[in-house]
Amino acid sequence: MVVIAFAVAPLLINVGLVITDFIYDKTGTTLTAYGLNNVEWLDFWKQYLAISISFLGVYLVYISSSKDREMQLREKDAQHYLEKVRREEEVLVDVVQSFNIGVVYDALLQQARSNIYEGRKVLADSRVNMDLVHIKFELLTDLCDDFKKCEKCSYSPCVDKTIMLELRDLFYDMEKHYFDMLDACDNFLERLNQEQQILNSLNLDYELKFNTEQLVDFYKRHGSREEVIAAQTELEQIKEKISNLEKSKLELDEMNRFVATIQKEKEYIEKVTRPKFIRYCKVYTDIKKAHARELRTTGYIKYNKVDDQSTKA
Repeated sequence: MVVIAFAVAPLLINVGLVITDFIYDKTGTTLTAYGLNNVEWLDFWKQYLAISISFLGVYLVYISSSKDREMQLREKDAQHYLEKVRREEEVLVDVVQSFNIGVVYDALLQQARSNIYEGRKVLADSRVNMDLVHIKFELLTDLCDDFKKCEKCSYSPCVDKTIMLELRDLFYDMEKHYFDMLDACDNFLERLNQEQQILNSLNLDYELKFNTEQLVDFYKRHGSREEVIAAQTELEQIKEKISNLEKSKLELDEMNRFVATIQKEKEYIEKVTRPKFIRYCKVYTDIKKAHARELRTTGYIKYNKVDDQSTKA
């Protein structure tokens, strides 16, 4: 437009001069110099071209510099946004890796080695790790409970928000079931520990029962009536204790219930939430990377309203 204006301006000036000359001939008044001849016009044209070319050069330099600054600003914004996306991506990878189902087997393996302390330590470390992941998830991503920036948005609900809500809800659901699984495993370890203590006590009581029976036989042959009665009373107490311990032993049905609870939570995480969470992580990071490209090319992020197909992962 500027170039066209500079090209057309001399013609407009020439037409204007003709009109003012005509008015002068009729009225005797003019606002411009009268009757520019060809020499004067050529001089004017040469000066005009020189000034125009200089001004046009300055203008083009300004436009070029302005575009360069705008492109640099867009690139800076895009890089800043993309760096944030990379941090979020790292957090999401940590989240996926933290839902480690193998921790259950590690804990049970420690219990099988009669090391209840190590088994509980495995579970406790998993809880601490999950708490740290929870903090990182809410601090280093946009996937926390607070979506105030969307309250007055004309695009809400947009595809971004829908994916973010789904991903956030998946995380909280998976976290809940993971802690439920750890709790069930912890209860099972405690019950197995009690069972081990019962078995150890039973072994001692069986040995004590055998020795007391031998003592009763001995008193019947060589002891007094009072000694026999005392030994028999002690033997009955030992038998009653053994009977009670036998009743409190871990039954197969009870063990199966513990195992079924752990297995249910484990399979829910492995087969339902974790695979879906991974798919939504991919969708989420792809959308964010697309926004970084938009910032680089247009300088703003384009949000799309939700349709029937946009949120399927």
